[in-house]
Amino acid sequence: MTRPPLYPQVIAPRAPHWRGWWLALLVLLSVQAAALFALWPEGQPQVELWLWSAVLPLSWVLVLALRILVWQIAQFQTDVYRRARDGDLQRWWRRRGLGLPVQQVLLLGPAGDEQAQYRGLMAATPVPKPSLIPGATQPALRCRLSLSNLTERGPALARHLARLTLALPELSARWPRLCGVAWAGDTGSESAFTQQLAKAGVRLPDTRVPLADLADLDALIEGFYPRCQEAGDWFLCAGVVSLERAEDPELPGEAGFLWVVDRQGRQVLHRAEYLLSETHESPAQLCAQVQCYAGLDGPPASCLALDATSQLTFAQGGWCAAEHQLSMHWGLLGNLAPFIGMSLALLQAKVAAQPCGWLSQDAEKRLAIGVVVPHGNH
Repeated sequence: MTRPPLYPQVIAPRAPHWRGWWLALLVLLSVQAAALFALWPEGQPQVELWLWSAVLPLSWVLVLALRILVWQIAQFQTDVYRRARDGDLQRWWRRRGLGLPVQQVLLLGPAGDEQAQYRGLMAATPVPKPSLIPGATQPALRCRLSLSNLTERGPALARHLARLTLALPELSARWPRLCGVAWAGDTGSESAFTQQLAKAGVRLPDTRVPLADLADLDALIEGFYPRCQEAGDWFLCAGVVSLERAEDPELPGEAGFLWVVDRQGRQVLHRAEYLLSETHESPAQLCAQVQCYAGLDGPPASCLALDATSQLTFAQGGWCAAEHQLSMHWGLLGNLAPFIGMSLALLQAKVAAQPCGWLSQDAEKRLAIGVVVPHGNH
């Protein structure tokens, strides 16, 4: 978890102990009066007696004034430090609260390429049946594009995703305003995606952003606003995966996604976080921080999980995905799993007009959590 910055603790300056000061004045006056009356020579003018009597009170006033001055200076410095610290923390939370405004989502998976199947948390989508294709060592959840060959499935998925992208009517006139591409997957699949678009006359910009994990998503969020400053500018995020094998009893899966990101996007994909076991942070702490990113007072209205482990772990933070645990629909997706979870949450937030959380783990078994909020303050 990305923690807020830590600041040294400031010790508030102590105010003068007025009772002690007044008591000290009384003691000084008493001692001074006793000493003067006992030691004052007879015949000395009384005026000098009163002048000597004012020495200790004036000294007391001077010392007290210095004590108050030191206290006021320390209090001023403390207030300045606290204001600077609070302002820095507010800027940190505002920056962490930035999200990616997504306008359009495409999904490709074992359920097919019909987008209606992926809306509503896939509640009405039948669980796909595993298939064993030539060359495979175990059954897998495969996209129904082609089940005849195990090799080159990633590039085939990328080409099909490109054809789905070209079929989006709202993009036909927007390609010249494309500011960059973020790709999740290997270079062979990215090349196949690019070449398929090039065949249709679409030339992608040179700006490419890797999208392998949540750190890359953070970098994409940070870089989107400087890159896409005009209303018509947009960013394309896409990726595919095809796993050949998985540990029993899990099934390898295949999937692809595409986001059209622009400033008019009505679903805001907020920053996500990993649960880091080495820092001994609790799932409840992580859930609370992700809620703060999105400005939520509690867990999101809907939540989905791409695997059973993340579902059970983050239930400790109040994020319940028991009704929408979708591992049987997707299988193992490696590092693409969090992005498929984000895509499903984007679709659900659009349909329900309510926040939707997503839970997943990547190829390194890192548990990830995030949330999508519709009509966000981007």
